[in-house]
Amino acid sequence: MTRHLTLSPEAIEKIKPRLKDDTRLLLSYDDGVGPYSHHGLVALQVSFQLVLINDSQPFKDYDEEIETNLQPMYIKSYSGRFLSDQMTLKLQPKYQTLILADDSEVIDQNVEIVDERQ
Repeated sequence: MTRHLTLSPEAIEKIKPRLKDDTRLLLSYDDGVGPYSHHGLVALQVSFQLVLINDSQPFKDYDEEIETNLQPMYIKSYSGRFLSDQMTLKLQPKYQTLILADDSEVIDQNVEIVDERQ
């Protein structure tokens, strides 16, 4: 089954101005693996980042596509153990942070947007 991530209108409003025609989105599990994961596990917490790269930048570690209502996103397939088939990305209005969740739990309450475009 294909994973699907539904972004709230507020989350789209926060992300969309940063996108260009050649922007690829990575929902990156921040485990220190790959060129866009710089921190690794911090206090053994599950941490994801929304990484923006250009189409021309490498993303071989991100080998699974997730359907979204904005544009496709890519993940490291092994990070799927933290994700479900149906997820949401919403904006927390008070702190303007992105919250990644599924039907039963919050996966990450502070998904950072990281621009790695060159």
